[in-house]
Amino acid sequence: MNTVEIENLLRMAPKPAPPAGLKERLIAQVRLPAISPAVQATVRPLAGGSWLRRWWPVLVPATASLACAVGLSLQQMEIRSLRQAIEGLSHDSGPKAGAVATPDGPTNGASPRADAAVTTQQEIARLKELAGRLTAEVAQLERMRAENANLRAQLAAPPAGFLTPEETEALAKAKERAEAIQCVNNLKQLGLAVRLWSLDNGDASPPDVLAMTNEISTPKILACPGDHARQAAKDWASYTAANCSYEYLAPSTADIGAETERVMFRCPVHGTVGLCDGSVQRLAKDHPELLVQRDGKLYFAPPPQPAPDAPAQPSANPPPGGSPP
Repeated sequence: MNTVEIENLLRMAPKPAPPAGLKERLIAQVRLPAISPAVQATVRPLAGGSWLRRWWPVLVPATASLACAVGLSLQQMEIRSLRQAIEGLSHDSGPKAGAVATPDGPTNGASPRADAAVTTQQEIARLKELAGRLTAEVAQLERMRAENANLRAQLAAPPAGFLTPEETEALAKAKERAEAIQCVNNLKQLGLAVRLWSLDNGDASPPDVLAMTNEISTPKILACPGDHARQAAKDWASYTAANCSYEYLAPSTADIGAETERVMFRCPVHGTVGLCDGSVQRLAKDHPELLVQRDGKLYFAPPPQPAPDAPAQPSANPPPGGSPP
Protein backbone atom coordinates (compact mmCIF):
# COMPACT_ATOMS: atom_id res chain seq x y z
CA MET A 1 0.00 0.00 0.00
CA ASN A 2 1.17 3.47 -0.76
CA THR A 3 0.90 6.54 1.43
CA VAL A 4 -2.30 7.82 -0.13
CA GLU A 5 -4.18 4.56 0.49
CA ILE A 6 -2.99 4.48 4.10
CA GLU A 7 -4.19 8.08 4.68
CA ASN A 8 -7.60 7.23 3.15
CA LEU A 9 -7.98 4.22 5.47
CA LEU A 10 -7.08 6.35 8.48
CA ARG A 11 -9.72 8.92 7.52
CA MET A 12 -12.33 6.17 7.28
CA ALA A 13 -11.52 4.82 10.78
CA PRO A 14 -14.36 5.31 13.35
CA LYS A 15 -13.94 8.02 15.94
CA PRO A 16 -14.13 6.64 19.53
CA ALA A 17 -16.68 8.34 21.82
CA PRO A 18 -15.28 9.88 25.05
CA PRO A 19 -16.44 8.31 28.30
CA ALA A 20 -19.28 9.99 30.15
CA GLY A 21 -18.30 12.65 32.70
CA LEU A 22 -14.75 12.99 31.38
CA LYS A 23 -14.95 16.79 31.08
CA GLU A 24 -16.26 17.25 34.66
CA ARG A 25 -13.56 15.00 36.09
CA LEU A 26 -10.81 16.88 34.21
CA ILE A 27 -12.13 20.25 35.48
CA ALA A 28 -12.25 18.93 39.00
CA GLN A 29 -8.67 17.73 38.77
CA VAL A 30 -7.37 21.20 37.72
CA ARG A 31 -5.65 22.92 40.66
CA LEU A 32 -5.47 26.71 40.46
CA PRO A 33 -2.79 28.63 42.38
CA ALA A 34 -3.84 30.43 45.52
CA ILE A 35 -4.77 34.09 45.04
CA SER A 36 -3.34 36.59 47.51
CA PRO A 37 -5.68 38.88 49.45
CA ALA A 38 -4.30 41.97 47.67
CA VAL A 39 -5.12 40.49 44.28
CA GLN A 40 -8.56 39.45 45.46
CA ALA A 41 -9.20 43.02 46.69
CA THR A 42 -8.27 44.31 43.25
CA VAL A 43 -10.30 41.79 41.29
CA ARG A 44 -13.48 41.92 43.29
CA PRO A 45 -14.29 45.62 42.64
CA LEU A 46 -13.72 45.12 38.91
CA ALA A 47 -15.97 42.12 38.81
CA GLY A 48 -18.73 44.02 40.51
CA GLY A 49 -18.11 47.39 38.79
CA SER A 50 -20.45 49.22 36.45
CA TRP A 51 -20.48 48.85 32.66
CA LEU A 52 -18.71 52.20 32.28
CA ARG A 53 -15.52 50.82 33.82
CA ARG A 54 -15.56 47.91 31.42
CA TRP A 55 -16.27 49.91 28.25
CA TRP A 56 -14.27 53.13 28.78
CA PRO A 57 -11.26 51.95 26.60
CA VAL A 58 -13.69 51.80 23.66
CA LEU A 59 -15.83 54.83 24.47
CA VAL A 60 -12.94 57.32 24.78
CA PRO A 61 -11.53 56.84 21.21
CA ALA A 62 -15.05 56.79 19.79
CA THR A 63 -15.87 60.07 21.51
CA ALA A 64 -12.64 61.69 20.23
CA SER A 65 -13.39 60.51 16.68
CA LEU A 66 -16.90 61.91 16.87
CA ALA A 67 -15.61 65.27 18.09
CA CYS A 68 -13.11 65.44 15.24
CA ALA A 69 -15.82 64.61 12.71
CA VAL A 70 -18.06 67.36 14.09
CA GLY A 71 -15.17 69.88 13.96
CA LEU A 72 -14.32 68.99 10.37
CA SER A 73 -17.98 69.30 9.36
CA LEU A 74 -18.18 72.78 10.90
CA GLN A 75 -15.01 73.88 9.14
CA GLN A 76 -16.28 72.60 5.78
CA MET A 77 -19.51 74.53 6.28
CA GLU A 78 -17.61 77.75 7.05
CA ILE A 79 -15.32 77.29 4.04
CA ARG A 80 -18.34 76.71 1.79
CA SER A 81 -20.04 79.85 3.06
CA LEU A 82 -16.89 81.96 2.58
CA ARG A 83 -16.47 80.62 -0.95
CA GLN A 84 -20.06 81.55 -1.81
CA ALA A 85 -19.55 85.05 -0.41
CA ILE A 86 -16.38 85.53 -2.50
CA GLU A 87 -18.17 84.37 -5.64
CA GLY A 88 -21.03 86.77 -4.97
CA LEU A 89 -18.63 89.69 -4.52
CA SER A 90 -16.79 88.83 -7.76
CA HIS A 91 -20.10 88.79 -9.66
CA ASP A 92 -21.16 92.11 -8.19
CA SER A 93 -17.85 93.85 -8.94
CA GLY A 94 -18.37 93.62 -12.73
CA PRO A 95 -21.44 95.88 -13.10
CA LYS A 96 -20.22 98.25 -10.42
CA ALA A 97 -16.76 98.75 -11.90
CA GLY A 98 -17.91 101.41 -14.38
CA ALA A 99 -19.88 103.28 -11.74
CA VAL A 100 -16.91 103.83 -9.45
CA ALA A 101 -15.91 107.48 -9.57
CA THR A 102 -12.59 108.97 -8.53
CA PRO A 103 -13.02 110.67 -5.15
CA ASP A 104 -12.08 114.32 -4.78
CA GLY A 105 -9.92 113.62 -1.74
CA PRO A 106 -8.78 110.76 0.43
CA THR A 107 -11.59 109.02 2.26
CA ASN A 108 -11.45 106.57 5.09
CA GLY A 109 -14.12 104.35 3.55
CA ALA A 110 -12.12 103.33 0.45
CA SER A 111 -12.81 99.81 -0.72
CA PRO A 112 -10.07 97.23 -0.13
CA ARG A 113 -10.57 96.03 -3.67
CA ALA A 114 -9.71 99.48 -5.03
CA ASP A 115 -6.53 99.48 -2.97
CA ALA A 116 -5.64 96.05 -4.29
CA ALA A 117 -6.20 97.21 -7.88
CA VAL A 118 -3.96 100.24 -7.34
CA THR A 119 -1.26 98.01 -5.84
CA THR A 120 -1.53 95.65 -8.80
CA GLN A 121 -1.16 98.50 -11.29
CA GLN A 122 1.91 99.78 -9.45
CA GLU A 123 3.46 96.30 -9.44
CA ILE A 124 2.79 95.92 -13.17
CA ALA A 125 4.42 99.29 -13.86
CA ARG A 126 7.45 98.31 -11.77
CA LEU A 127 7.81 94.99 -13.60
CA LYS A 128 7.57 96.74 -16.98
CA GLU A 129 10.31 99.17 -15.97
CA LEU A 130 12.49 96.29 -14.77
CA ALA A 131 11.92 94.38 -18.03
CA GLY A 132 12.95 97.47 -20.02
CA ARG A 133 16.18 97.81 -18.05
CA LEU A 134 16.98 94.12 -18.51
CA THR A 135 16.35 94.39 -22.26
CA ALA A 136 18.74 97.32 -22.51
CA GLU A 137 21.40 95.44 -20.54
CA VAL A 138 21.03 92.38 -22.80
CA ALA A 139 21.44 94.55 -25.91
CA GLN A 140 24.55 96.14 -24.40
CA LEU A 141 26.02 92.70 -23.63
CA GLU A 142 25.37 91.58 -27.22
CA ARG A 143 27.22 94.64 -28.55
CA MET A 144 30.14 93.93 -26.22
CA ARG A 145 30.26 90.30 -27.36
CA ALA A 146 30.36 91.37 -31.03
CA GLU A 147 33.15 93.86 -30.27
CA ASN A 148 35.16 91.18 -28.43
CA ALA A 149 34.80 88.77 -31.36
CA ASN A 150 36.00 91.49 -33.74
CA LEU A 151 39.01 92.24 -31.54
CA ARG A 152 39.91 88.54 -31.37
CA ALA A 153 39.77 88.29 -35.15
CA GLN A 154 42.01 91.34 -35.49
CA LEU A 155 44.52 89.90 -33.02
CA ALA A 156 44.55 86.52 -34.79
CA ALA A 157 45.26 88.00 -38.23
CA PRO A 158 48.50 90.02 -38.47
CA PRO A 159 47.97 93.49 -39.90
CA ALA A 160 48.97 94.25 -43.46
CA GLY A 161 52.55 95.38 -43.74
CA PHE A 162 53.53 93.81 -40.43
CA LEU A 163 56.39 91.93 -42.11
CA THR A 164 58.52 93.11 -44.98
CA PRO A 165 58.72 90.94 -48.12
CA GLU A 166 62.24 89.87 -47.16
CA GLU A 167 61.08 88.84 -43.69
CA THR A 168 58.09 86.99 -45.15
CA GLU A 169 60.35 85.10 -47.54
CA ALA A 170 62.81 84.28 -44.77
CA LEU A 171 59.97 83.05 -42.57
CA ALA A 172 58.68 80.81 -45.36
CA LYS A 173 62.18 79.39 -45.95
CA ALA A 174 62.66 78.75 -42.25
CA LYS A 175 59.31 76.95 -42.11
CA GLU A 176 60.23 74.85 -45.14
CA ARG A 177 63.62 74.00 -43.63
CA ALA A 178 61.98 72.95 -40.35
CA GLU A 179 59.53 70.73 -42.25
CA ALA A 180 62.43 69.14 -44.18
CA ILE A 181 64.28 68.40 -40.92
CA GLN A 182 61.15 66.83 -39.45
CA CYS A 183 60.78 64.74 -42.60
CA VAL A 184 64.35 63.44 -42.17
CA ASN A 185 63.57 62.50 -38.56
CA ASN A 186 60.43 60.64 -39.67
CA LEU A 187 62.41 58.62 -42.24
CA LYS A 188 65.06 57.76 -39.64
CA GLN A 189 62.38 56.45 -37.28
CA LEU A 190 60.83 54.39 -40.09
CA GLY A 191 64.24 52.91 -40.98
CA LEU A 192 64.82 52.00 -37.33
CA ALA A 193 61.38 50.36 -37.17
CA VAL A 194 62.21 48.23 -40.24
CA ARG A 195 65.53 47.11 -38.69
CA LEU A 196 63.77 46.15 -35.42
CA TRP A 197 61.11 44.20 -37.32
CA SER A 198 63.74 42.40 -39.41
CA LEU A 199 65.62 41.27 -36.29
CA ASP A 200 62.54 39.31 -35.19
CA ASN A 201 61.73 37.98 -38.67
CA GLY A 202 64.90 36.49 -40.11
CA ASP A 203 66.49 39.76 -41.36
CA ALA A 204 63.58 40.27 -43.81
CA SER A 205 61.73 43.54 -44.33
CA PRO A 206 58.02 43.81 -43.46
CA PRO A 207 55.45 43.39 -46.24
CA ASP A 208 53.78 46.74 -45.52
CA VAL A 209 53.67 49.57 -43.04
CA LEU A 210 50.81 48.11 -41.00
CA ALA A 211 53.00 45.14 -40.08
CA MET A 212 55.23 47.51 -38.03
CA THR A 213 52.57 48.94 -35.73
CA ASN A 214 54.43 47.54 -32.71
CA GLU A 215 57.73 49.13 -33.80
CA ILE A 216 56.28 52.53 -34.84
CA SER A 217 55.32 54.59 -31.82
CA THR A 218 52.63 56.64 -33.55
CA PRO A 219 51.15 56.80 -37.08
CA LYS A 220 51.79 60.53 -37.14
CA ILE A 221 55.37 59.99 -38.41
CA LEU A 222 53.95 58.49 -41.61
CA ALA A 223 52.68 61.94 -42.68
CA CYS A 224 55.29 64.37 -43.97
CA PRO A 225 54.90 67.84 -42.39
CA GLY A 226 55.39 69.38 -45.84
CA ASP A 227 52.50 67.36 -47.31
CA HIS A 228 49.68 69.77 -46.48
CA ALA A 229 47.17 67.77 -48.54
CA ARG A 230 47.30 64.85 -46.07
CA GLN A 231 46.29 64.67 -42.45
CA ALA A 232 48.10 62.53 -39.91
CA ALA A 233 46.07 59.74 -38.28
CA LYS A 234 45.45 60.07 -34.55
CA ASP A 235 45.80 56.33 -33.89
CA TRP A 236 46.15 53.03 -35.73
CA ALA A 237 42.40 52.37 -35.58
CA SER A 238 41.72 55.39 -37.81
CA TYR A 239 44.81 54.93 -40.05
CA THR A 240 44.35 54.47 -43.81
CA ALA A 241 46.61 54.68 -46.84
CA ALA A 242 45.50 58.30 -47.27
CA ASN A 243 47.37 59.19 -44.04
CA CYS A 244 50.79 58.06 -45.37
CA SER A 245 53.00 60.44 -47.39
CA TYR A 246 56.02 58.17 -47.86
CA GLU A 247 56.57 55.52 -50.55
CA TYR A 248 57.64 52.11 -49.20
CA LEU A 249 59.87 50.67 -51.96
CA ALA A 250 61.45 47.58 -50.31
CA PRO A 251 58.64 45.33 -49.04
CA SER A 252 59.30 41.67 -48.19
CA THR A 253 63.05 41.81 -48.95
CA ALA A 254 64.79 38.57 -47.92
CA ASP A 255 68.10 40.06 -46.72
CA ILE A 256 67.56 43.71 -45.92
CA GLY A 257 71.13 44.21 -44.68
CA ALA A 258 72.76 43.04 -47.92
CA GLU A 259 71.66 46.00 -50.05
CA THR A 260 72.70 48.99 -48.02
CA GLU A 261 72.28 51.51 -50.86
CA ARG A 262 68.78 50.40 -51.85
CA VAL A 263 66.06 52.97 -51.33
CA MET A 264 63.53 51.83 -48.73
CA PHE A 265 61.42 54.98 -48.20
CA ARG A 266 61.05 58.06 -50.40
CA CYS A 267 59.34 61.38 -49.67
CA PRO A 268 57.71 62.79 -52.84
CA VAL A 269 57.52 66.28 -51.28
CA HIS A 270 61.17 66.87 -50.28
CA GLY A 271 62.78 64.13 -52.40
CA THR A 272 64.46 62.72 -49.29
CA VAL A 273 65.20 58.98 -49.37
CA GLY A 274 65.78 56.48 -46.59
CA LEU A 275 68.16 53.64 -47.39
CA CYS A 276 68.15 50.05 -46.18
CA ASP A 277 71.13 50.69 -43.93
CA GLY A 278 69.07 53.25 -41.95
CA SER A 279 70.70 56.38 -43.37
CA VAL A 280 68.75 59.27 -44.92
CA GLN A 281 69.91 61.24 -47.98
CA ARG A 282 68.62 64.70 -48.93
CA LEU A 283 70.46 65.13 -52.25
CA ALA A 284 67.89 63.25 -54.32
CA LYS A 285 65.65 66.31 -54.85
CA ASP A 286 68.36 68.53 -56.35
CA HIS A 287 70.18 65.63 -58.03
CA PRO A 288 67.65 63.10 -59.31
CA GLU A 289 70.41 61.48 -61.39
CA LEU A 290 71.73 59.93 -58.16
CA LEU A 291 68.75 57.53 -58.11
CA VAL A 292 69.37 54.50 -60.37
CA GLN A 293 67.00 51.68 -61.34
CA ARG A 294 68.47 48.17 -61.22
CA ASP A 295 66.34 45.09 -61.78
CA GLY A 296 63.19 46.98 -60.85
CA LYS A 297 64.79 48.31 -57.65
CA LEU A 298 65.76 51.86 -56.83
CA TYR A 299 69.28 52.54 -55.57
CA PHE A 300 71.08 55.63 -54.39
CA ALA A 301 74.42 55.94 -56.30
CA PRO A 302 76.46 58.86 -54.98
CA PRO A 303 79.19 60.20 -57.28
CA PRO A 304 82.68 58.79 -56.64
CA GLN A 305 84.84 60.94 -54.43
CA PRO A 306 87.95 62.36 -56.19
CA ALA A 307 91.26 60.89 -55.07
CA PRO A 308 93.49 63.18 -53.04
CA ASP A 309 96.14 65.09 -55.07
CA ALA A 310 99.53 63.29 -55.32
CA PRO A 311 102.65 65.26 -54.33
CA ALA A 312 104.27 67.05 -57.27
CA GLN A 313 107.28 65.22 -58.80
CA PRO A 314 110.47 67.31 -59.34
CA SER A 315 111.04 68.17 -62.98
CA ALA A 316 114.09 66.72 -64.73
CA ASN A 317 114.74 69.98 -66.63
CA PRO A 318 116.26 72.70 -64.46
CA PRO A 319 114.44 76.00 -64.45
CA PRO A 320 116.00 78.68 -66.52
CA GLY A 321 118.44 80.76 -64.73
CA GLY A 322 119.24 78.26 -62.02
CA SER A 323 119.80 74.65 -60.98
CA PRO A 324 117.18 72.34 -59.68
CA PRO A 325 116.87 72.30 -55.96
